[in-house]
Amino acid sequence: MAVLGGARPRTIALPATTVDQSARLAAQRAARTASRLRPTGLLMAAILAATMLGLVYLTQTLGSNATSSEILDLASQREDLARQLRNLAVAVETYADPEEVGRKARKMGLVELDDAVVLTVP
Repeated sequence: MAVLGGARPRTIALPATTVDQSARLAAQRAARTASRLRPTGLLMAAILAATMLGLVYLTQTLGSNATSSEILDLASQREDLARQLRNLAVAVETYADPEEVGRKARKMGLVELDDAVVLTVP
């Protein structure tokens, strides 16, 4: 038999009926109180549920704002690229103009070649 430190033996023996009844009553009370939900437990459950809903809302809001910001950045980049594309298209048309090419060639001292000569295979 295990002995607890500080435990003293009883000097008076308890009647058997009193011990059985008090043990049963204590067990019944413990079972009743364990199954009952206390107001502090309800309060803690409500606080936990509200916190979880708040975190879900915060996550969704931050994700939505980040996505909106990224969409706006990409839209401005698209506009910049479209502007550059238009500028480059105008530059290609300008530099590919035969009159402009002829002017620049004469300025550099180049002469126009004659028609191409096609050689036959012997």
